[in-house]
Amino acid sequence: MKKIRIRIFAALALALACAAGPACAAGFKMEWVETEVLLDRDGKAQVSYAVRWTGRGGQLHGFYFEGFQEAPVFDHKRAYALDGEGNRYELEIKKLNDKKYDIVLAGGRAFSTGELTYFFRYAADLQASGNLTQTMSGDKRLAVFNWAPVQWDDRLGHEALVVRFPAELPSPAVDDKVLAGLGFLTEKFVNEKYSIDYPTVKNAAGKDVFSVRFFRKGLESRYHFQVQVYLDAAAFDLKTMAYGGLTESAPARTKYLPAREKYYLNRYFPGGMLAALPVNKRETILLLLALAAFFVVLPFFIMTIKHNAMLTAQAGISAVNWEANDWTPPKTQVSSFRVPGKIAKNLSPLEAGVVMGLPLAEMLGLMVANMERKGAIKVRSYSPLAIERVPGISSSNDPYESALLSAMKLDGTLDQAVAESAVKTLTAGLEQKLWDCDLEATKKYYRGQVDARGQQDMGTDSGYYWGGYHRHYHNYNNQAYDNAVKAGDGLAAALPKEMSAGFDSFRDSKMCYEGAFASSACHDACHSACHDACHSACHSACHSACHGACHSACVSSGH
Repeated sequence: MKKIRIRIFAALALALACAAGPACAAGFKMEWVETEVLLDRDGKAQVSYAVRWTGRGGQLHGFYFEGFQEAPVFDHKRAYALDGEGNRYELEIKKLNDKKYDIVLAGGRAFSTGELTYFFRYAADLQASGNLTQTMSGDKRLAVFNWAPVQWDDRLGHEALVVRFPAELPSPAVDDKVLAGLGFLTEKFVNEKYSIDYPTVKNAAGKDVFSVRFFRKGLESRYHFQVQVYLDAAAFDLKTMAYGGLTESAPARTKYLPAREKYYLNRYFPGGMLAALPVNKRETILLLLALAAFFVVLPFFIMTIKHNAMLTAQAGISAVNWEANDWTPPKTQVSSFRVPGKIAKNLSPLEAGVVMGLPLAEMLGLMVANMERKGAIKVRSYSPLAIERVPGISSSNDPYESALLSAMKLDGTLDQAVAESAVKTLTAGLEQKLWDCDLEATKKYYRGQVDARGQQDMGTDSGYYWGGYHRHYHNYNNQAYDNAVKAGDGLAAALPKEMSAGFDSFRDSKMCYEGAFASSACHDACHSACHDACHSACHSACHSACHGACHSACVSSGH
């Protein structure tokens, strides 16, 4: 859940403007949200969000993040935002209460016009929160994952959720046989609401792991992106069990603890509106008695409950109807939701090179040499690679070059973490353009363009990159690219070996699968408490006055 925070010039003027309607959002709109959940065998997880905003004027600082059931431990050091020019912004994540955080650009910075994407993640125990537990289907023990990202006020162009399970695959290909072997099942509403794909990725040990991607386009405001799926419980080491009868003696007869069941109605209405009501079995009975006693106020009561459920934005686990026999695997979506033969013809020269499969280190070398050609940097040494940034130049005219430029430290060395995020930004940007395209057809299309486009004027960005691709595929020496080759070799030595692979290999590599990170809860708690105490004294005085005036006036507008 979010509320945009806008810098105000005069509280009274803003209040009057906000009273007129949604225009107080100053042109900012959320475009899409993508979430990834990496599950460990013990039920702990890493949850990552990417949130894209676009704006035309105004001052965007950040948003409120709330409506989750799990208890998050944020990774403060790796939270950042990137704008469309590749400029990187550090983020501050401030805890307001147990269910609400303030995620803002650090240092009081603001963003005005263009695209800005927030990246943040946290660790959580989804077994403790009740989002991951076990159930019995006959004699078979299944793990059940029932979770949803938080709900957002804005309409979204698309939303995606990738769940990576701790189950290794015999091969990257996923078909009916593999799904049956994993015991993978879904609730019917999951198949009806989402496109489903199975992107392969390697874990830290280099093994292919089972991953499922759920995708939906054109989401209305506050859409509840609930996913409820099942997997053979052997993939996990869980200690809780959901019981169909929920008798008090049931846990005593097994080695498992009773799972939390905060959303009792989900066992009868999975995926429906009633499933979002945060009531347990006892509260449900009391609710039914209250409805029977006060049936005349039923319409008003239901509307109130519905509104509250939307604001909480919690998926929650319920025991579901364990005796149901209508679980169905998503057989119709096993292949992919990519459109055969569809080609993404809107790729930039850099994106085209990555799709064609050029090694990423070679691509980075071309970027370094091109920025040197344009006078944005000076290369002091190639082995090891040492860069001198030209005073007054902080970005390039190409957003991906700007992202790499931001990784170059003042001492001339490369910040490896920032360089990796720059490459991941490039591959993530490609995913946005390629999500429903035929990868092989797109690769073939651009490969066929090499000879024609490779003869362009090398004094332009397009001509330089396509000339490099022409040189690569025809295997001849060209002095114009000697520096690019040396820069690529220097980068390959300084970065992980996965960076030397092509796009497909990198996308499936363990660099793109980081596992639930070992963040210290004690350190984060101490850091947050100390940071908040010092920061709040100064921040709250100004923030509360301005933000409070804006929030009070604008809350009814949906922002």
